[in-house]
Amino acid sequence: MDLQKSLSVCLLTFFFATIVVLIAKAMDNQAASRLEPQLTRIADQLEALTASGGFPVASSTAVTSAEKPDRVVVNYFYSTTRCTTCRAIESQTSEVVQSQYAAELQDGTITWKTLNYEDDRSGLMEKFEIVMPVVVLTRFEDDEMADWKRLDQVWGIVNDKPAFASFIHDEIDAMLSEVYQSKSIARTQSQPVEDDTPIDSEEPSPADLPLPE
Repeated sequence: MDLQKSLSVCLLTFFFATIVVLIAKAMDNQAASRLEPQLTRIADQLEALTASGGFPVASSTAVTSAEKPDRVVVNYFYSTTRCTTCRAIESQTSEVVQSQYAAELQDGTITWKTLNYEDDRSGLMEKFEIVMPVVVLTRFEDDEMADWKRLDQVWGIVNDKPAFASFIHDEIDAMLSEVYQSKSIARTQSQPVEDDTPIDSEEPSPADLPLPE
C-alpha cells in the first residue's frame, strides 16, 4: 500500500512537471529561462526518488508484533491543537515505554498507542471521560477490556522528568502485575489437582477386634 502511494505521488509530480514544461513552451523565452532552474530541481528530485525506491514511509508508533489477548495498552490521547506540555507528556511516556518495556512491546504484552480524541469514533473518549490530553492505561483479558485507569497526575509532574518516569513506570507495573497474576491463576486452574491424601490401611474387620473382658 505504501509503495502504491509512493508511485502515485511520483506520477503526479511528473505530471505536474510536464504541465509546467508545456506552459513554459507557450511563454516567451525570458519566462521559460526563469522556470528552467525550478524544472531542473524537480527533475533531480524525481531522479533521487527513483533511485531510492520512492518516498520514505513514516514509522508508526504501533507495535508490529501481534497483541496478546491478555495485555496492557498504554494510550496517549491528544487533541488537534498540540501544545508544548502535551507533546512533552507524549514523548516522556513513550520514552518510558520504549526503554523500560522493550521485551513486553516485542511480545505484545504491552502496546503503545496514540489517538486524537477529537476524532475518536470508538467511544473511548466518553468511556474514559477525556476532556484534555492524557495517558490512559487499559488492561485486557481474553481480548476484552477488563480494567482502565486515567493518569491525570501527568500534568502536575511533567516538568519533573525523573518523577514523571517513575510514576508512569509504577502505574504500568501495577497493571502489568494483574495481567501476570491472571495468567498464573488461569494456568493453575487448568492443571489437574493431584490428590495427596495418604491411602488409609484397611480397616480391621469385627472379627479382628479384641473382645472386652
